[in-house]
Parts: sequence; C-alpha cells; structure tokens
Amino acid sequence: MERKVWRRPLTKVQKFEANEYVAACGDSGTTYLFNCNAGGGALADIYLNDGTNLTDGSWHYFHACQEKHEASSMDDFQKGYMLLNGGNDETGHWVRNGFLDWEYVPYEKIPVIIWQGDGDIHATTTLDQNDWETAKS
Repeated sequence: MERKVWRRPLTKVQKFEANEYVAACGDSGTTYLFNCNAGGGALADIYLNDGTNLTDGSWHYFHACQEKHEASSMDDFQKGYMLLNGGNDETGHWVRNGFLDWEYVPYEKIPVIIWQGDGDIHATTTLDQNDWETAKS
C-alpha cells in the first residue's frame, strides 16, 4: 500500500528586469507626404493582396489624383496591387491569336501601397517608405 504525502504548493515569482533599451520615438509622429501617383491617372481597379477589390462595382474605379496628402506614420498603409483595366472590375481580357483562336490574358498586377486616411482611396507605386517625402515639423 502506497502512502500519499501532502506537499505545500510553491509559487516561484521572478522580477522582470529589462535587459535591452528600446527607443520609443522611431517613426512615431512622422507625417508623410503620400504621393498618389499609381497608374498616372489612368482608370484602374485597386485590390488588396488578399484579392479584395476596393473599387468593386459599376461607377467605382481608381485614378490617381497626382496630389501629395499628409498622412501620419500611424495610419494604416496597406499592400496591394492595381490592374490598369479601365476600372471595369475584370481581371483579364481576351486576345485574338488567329481566326478562331482566342486567349484570356490577365492584366498585369502592379504593386502599390494603399492609403485611405481621408476616406478616399489613394495609391502609390513608391513601395519603400524610406523614399517617401516627409512634412517639415
């Protein structure tokens, strides 16, 4: 017969001590001049990388306004792509290769960064944020 022994529960507490210094400033408080230049003003559709069409539906399309918008570094900048398709919601088009030979060709996916901070859709083809112009403070 085995005898059971009661043991007092033990709690081990460790004090947290930071071993690295982390700067809290970084890009915080930076204001970018977001250049809406994607597509050069041609009609297009804008998609998020997950395939969501932000310009879905008739009379919804994107064209770059060619303006610089003040955008906080804390804003949500999303990665996506644009299709220069005339804003028709199509992902490709038919190309004739012969008398009765047709081929469906997808539109080129042009990578963009999307900003919707003022309620409208703005996109840039300048993908590296380090290359973005900043507003003087």
